[in-house]
Amino acid sequence: MSSIKSKSVPDSDLVVKAGIWYTICNFLFRGMAFITTPIFARLLTKGELGSFSNISSWVTILTVVTAFDLQTSIIRSKLEHEDDMDSYIWSILSLTSIATLAIYFIVNIFPGFFTNFFETDMKYIHIMFAYLFFAPAYQMLITKQRAFYKYKSFVALTGITIVSSTILSLFLVLVMQNKYAGRMIGYYLPYILVGAIIYIYLIFKGKRIKLKYWKYACVICIPLVPHVLSMYLLGSSDKILITKICGSEYTAIYSIAYNCYQIVALLFDSMNKAWSPWLMENLHYEKYKEIRKTSQMYILIFFLLIILILLFVPEIIFILGGGQYEMAIYCLPPLISGCMFQFVYTMYVNIEFYEKKTLGVACATMIATVVNIVLNLIFLPSNPKQGYIIASYTTLIGYMVLFVLHYFLVKKMKMDFVYNIKQITGVLILSCIFALLISLLYHNIFIRYLIILLYVCLLLKEIYKYRKNILGFLKKNKS
Repeated sequence: MSSIKSKSVPDSDLVVKAGIWYTICNFLFRGMAFITTPIFARLLTKGELGSFSNISSWVTILTVVTAFDLQTSIIRSKLEHEDDMDSYIWSILSLTSIATLAIYFIVNIFPGFFTNFFETDMKYIHIMFAYLFFAPAYQMLITKQRAFYKYKSFVALTGITIVSSTILSLFLVLVMQNKYAGRMIGYYLPYILVGAIIYIYLIFKGKRIKLKYWKYACVICIPLVPHVLSMYLLGSSDKILITKICGSEYTAIYSIAYNCYQIVALLFDSMNKAWSPWLMENLHYEKYKEIRKTSQMYILIFFLLIILILLFVPEIIFILGGGQYEMAIYCLPPLISGCMFQFVYTMYVNIEFYEKKTLGVACATMIATVVNIVLNLIFLPSNPKQGYIIASYTTLIGYMVLFVLHYFLVKKMKMDFVYNIKQITGVLILSCIFALLISLLYHNIFIRYLIILLYVCLLLKEIYKYRKNILGFLKKNKS
């Protein structure tokens, strides 16, 4: 075995500690969006709120088109270019800058067309492209911090941008007469300024642009562009079709449920931020037994957490939407079960990413998106009043399709042995069964609260059982 395979990998304590901080950071800072949404909804008119939502959607799409999702290659690149990471990052950042400037040049040649296309004024398009130019620098730096488990830097950078963006937005919306301009400037300006500073820093650190890194990153990431765009459609097509077929009032019910689902998705994203760098390194050093053992606990922890969230669905819906959105509770069981499938298929995507087989990732996502849209077109017109619930189940089916496709893609690579598919299948089936059973208890408060009490007691019992291990871990990290 080559000497490189004998190198050490980060211990599990570091991964767990990083995962805890990523989760806290994401919930604390991203949670500000949930808290401030009702505030902005009251400060802005429906037209202003709709315009900002529209431009945010375009920024999401154009970020994928201009940046090619190149920052995702940094974690994989660390395994081969660890000693030259600064040059690698500056090289791929320069490529995103060229792409952004090229599109911005075209927009400025035909301003009339693009103001109608984006449905906003050119001054806001300028802000949008300033963000598209500088934001990748910020994304690449925090991805590098993740790759090297520098969670303190990750938390600091994320906190500075999100908190300053939120505070400045609130201030400008309150003091400016043009509140839409205040929302635009307040939200994007902190990202532009922080991104500009980081951009200059990365230039000085990287020094040279190496074209070989363009090729390396593009081979991995370009096939992922359709995947990311398809994921965006998978998440937004339901709302579009519910509005067109069932009516906007049903879209509102589904949107409240989807906002609750985003809480679970945020938890999954936080855990994956710690898992994926650790997995990449263990795959590189062929620590397959360690991966198999740790992944079983990793899946079990997420499963236990989503069961707890499912038990509190009525309370979560009431807090976010109020009593008028009570029917949204029946959207959550399939949506949260779908998140369990999403959680697991991403574990397989990480293997595909390590093997640089990303074309299959894009194809799988496009197939799942088409399945989701076709099912909605078939079943929504048949029962428009229950369309928001039907859309929840079509989303679940879409994620089921993704899991099956990614499993067989990894099996074709002969890497399916890395995970215990029997355990995974069992957990996925149980998550669907428990979601269905728990939904039957949503109007029986006494039994549901009794189950919550028993469930929490069992969790606390397990924590107490392993208290020495937990305390030892905390003391070790403190030292």
